[in-house]
Amino acid sequence: MTLAIDLEVLTQGRVHNLSGHERGLAAREHFRLDELDKAGEAVEIRVPEHIYGVSPSFIQGLLSESVQSLGSTREAFFSHYHLIASDLVRRQFDRGLSAILTDRNFAIN
Repeated sequence: MTLAIDLEVLTQGRVHNLSGHERGLAAREHFRLDELDKAGEAVEIRVPEHIYGVSPSFIQGLLSESVQSLGSTREAFFSHYHLIASDLVRRQFDRGLSAILTDRNFAIN
């Protein structure tokens, strides 16, 4: 069994953009990412094709704590979380992760 979070749960096919730091935090809690960060196996993040916009603020709310707990590098994050998404959404996640890693309030160990 593969561990996965499916963003379809948040959109139910009706929403095409995910945005907002608070919504990202709410999604983090909904998917219990604190627990998944500690899971011994990789976790898929599935983004349905109908989603074409994911804002950096949503990604920061969703993933900042995960990036920090997994070693504060892009490589460490992607060794644990595998993104299943279109190329466009992959680029948006990459921008969001860059924002996390360059945030002045984010302590990189």
